[in-house]
Amino acid sequence: MASIREVAKLAQVAPSTVSRALNSSGYVAEETREKIKAAVAELDYVPNQWIRNLYRQSTGIIGVVAPGLIHPFFSSLWNHLELELRKFGYNMMLCSTGGEEQREREYLDTLERNLFDGVIDGAAVLPDESYAKLEKPIVFLDRIVPGIPVVSSDHKQGGELAAKKFLECGCRKVLHTVGDRQYRLQSHEGDDALDRCLRENGVETIREEVSWDATTDYASCYKLTKKLLTAHPDVDGVLASDLQAAAFLKAASSLGIDVPGKLNIIAYDGTFVTSFNSTAPAAIVQDVRAIARQTVAVLLKRINGQQAAKEQVLVPVKLVEGETTKRVPS
Repeated sequence: MASIREVAKLAQVAPSTVSRALNSSGYVAEETREKIKAAVAELDYVPNQWIRNLYRQSTGIIGVVAPGLIHPFFSSLWNHLELELRKFGYNMMLCSTGGEEQREREYLDTLERNLFDGVIDGAAVLPDESYAKLEKPIVFLDRIVPGIPVVSSDHKQGGELAAKKFLECGCRKVLHTVGDRQYRLQSHEGDDALDRCLRENGVETIREEVSWDATTDYASCYKLTKKLLTAHPDVDGVLASDLQAAAFLKAASSLGIDVPGKLNIIAYDGTFVTSFNSTAPAAIVQDVRAIARQTVAVLLKRINGQQAAKEQVLVPVKLVEGETTKRVPS
């Protein structure tokens, strides 16, 4: 592998001049710069990115704190975040907390002490004051903390779209699964919007709080959904994450419940999981590409010392029709 001294020798300049040209850290005449570029190409020289970034007080690495790696929605989001970050020359370090406070605390401490350029936190289960201490630029996914920008889907819109569909189907009792409400999340606005819209129209709603396992493990999902349908035999509408919606569909079949004749099911996320069923579910689809794009844009502004135009960025969602809700004549 060629060295910087070999590049300098071929270009007939000093090694320090090559360093200035590669790091854009000082004046180098255009003619000299072209000679260096030609030497770099001829020798196939690869600069030490780590050393270069240290010189610039930057590592080119973004830490992403994740609640888990196998949740269908989040796994897709991590993939798109990495693709988006690479467009701007950044690498991504993914840290999975499993939803545990201590693991998130340890990861954030590591990211803060080491030379990372910024943090995207999609786990966020610590008290608000824990984040106020951070000096690194940070953006949240869904969690709302004063003074820290957050990017998420417009879950209020998602709740309203689901409610409208259930009303069109004539539902009278709708069950929806929800997560922990210990901290303020943008997704809670979706739960609230669904309840409000349905109750205003005389429809009863049931909230079922579920554990993280019940969103990532299909066996746990199936066990839970069969239990819920048995406990609430008069439910005629269900809103749940993609994996749970698939489990509800299987549980309904095992219990002899006709979908969508007696039970309407809407999946929430619209990931690849919805394509695994022989019966395509109706789904509220989150735009993971747009979420990744907006998140990176907001974080880069913070890294560059700019204030984000909005503390909350909401990405629109949409309803995709499927075979798990009743057909309504147009």
